[in-house]
Amino acid sequence: MPQQDRHKERVIPIEFNFYDILDHLPAKKRCSIVLITCGSATIKINSHIRRLNSPCVICLSQYDAVELIHCENLSAKSFHFDPWYIKACLCFDNLEDSIPIDPQYTYDRTKLYMFTKHTEHFQGILSLTPQSYIHINELMLMIGAETFSQSDGFWTCRIRRMLLQLLNSLYDIFIDQQKLKLFEPLESYNSATICAEYIHSHYAENITLSALCELVNLNRTSLNQKFKAQFSCTCMEYLLNYRLKISQELLSNSNMKIHEIAECCGFKYDSYFIKQFTAKLGISPAMYRKNPLTYSAYDGKKIIKTGV
Repeated sequence: MPQQDRHKERVIPIEFNFYDILDHLPAKKRCSIVLITCGSATIKINSHIRRLNSPCVICLSQYDAVELIHCENLSAKSFHFDPWYIKACLCFDNLEDSIPIDPQYTYDRTKLYMFTKHTEHFQGILSLTPQSYIHINELMLMIGAETFSQSDGFWTCRIRRMLLQLLNSLYDIFIDQQKLKLFEPLESYNSATICAEYIHSHYAENITLSALCELVNLNRTSLNQKFKAQFSCTCMEYLLNYRLKISQELLSNSNMKIHEIAECCGFKYDSYFIKQFTAKLGISPAMYRKNPLTYSAYDGKKIIKTGV
């Protein structure tokens, strides 16, 4: 929600979130600075899969499409602003080079290209060094504190000044990383790894091969070939094995009923779960639950008895 100015009867087109979990991005009619302070995440941004490792910054605009695929220990804060909050002439409608504006504001418009002009190799993601992270985080914290405290009638002026400092710092980082040619796709963004991470986060849901293919923009044959090369099994075999591995853990460490475990692990029917568990592990779920500590962990093959 835009900030209501407590000192004047007006609404300021900015929002700050100290605890962003990347599930409502991008913000409508806003440019967004998202600082990843801890953990990691895999996102799909404008049909490109990208891995976020803290510390880093994501520069987004209303034109982007963002989907969170997987995250681990993620912590982030975000600041959202309408471009005209910087200068009245910098609205979304005139951010293109072809539209004439006052020359003194051209550099400010150029800095906003980090948000509005994303390419195959640059999707608004900037890695931060420890030194740059300290500086960026300090500015974000000051902007957030002033946004909520509105200490006096000039609070919006201070935020605008700090935002310009923040944009200048980010633009310097962008230019440096551009010179170093850091905006190249990494091998770690391979299709099999992305699908595996998606399975780890969504195994309880109805995952189809078509959905996984759409996620990484590959056909079924190509995706299964990549999966077999990396994991020695197809996508759906990997999904089944992972679900059975989770079910083994639940049978060992919870009092959940068999049908509850089946549902929790993504099996529509408990009868199908029992059939697959028995066929793959070589023992029924009920029999396994009686003495779970005497069996090996499931790794895609039948489990073996390790003790009495």
